[in-house]
Amino acid sequence: MAAGEPGDLGGYYFRFLPQKTFPSLSSPDTTSRLRQWSMLGRIKAQAFGFDQTFQAYRKDDFVMAFFKDPNVIPNLQLLSDSSGQWITLGFASGRLRKI
Repeated sequence: MAAGEPGDLGGYYFRFLPQKTFPSLSSPDTTSRLRQWSMLGRIKAQAFGFDQTFQAYRKDDFVMAFFKDPNVIPNLQLLSDSSGQWITLGFASGRLRKI
């Protein structure tokens, strides 16, 4: 099975959507408020698509599949508490990897 194909991840296939923009995060009003709260540069929105209809009763399977998906692991970014830098989710190596 090729990387990113559905399989033992609950049958879900996720894809990173890097071109998806979130204009509300860059509006002048939002930028001003983020700066006021010292959050400017510390919040990021990323989009991922998936290939099935979301079913609430399978939410646990969905979440586990998302965080284990080979298309999510190298692309999902989070802000490190210790360094304050953006890092990728690095479950593949068992620890977080800096980007």
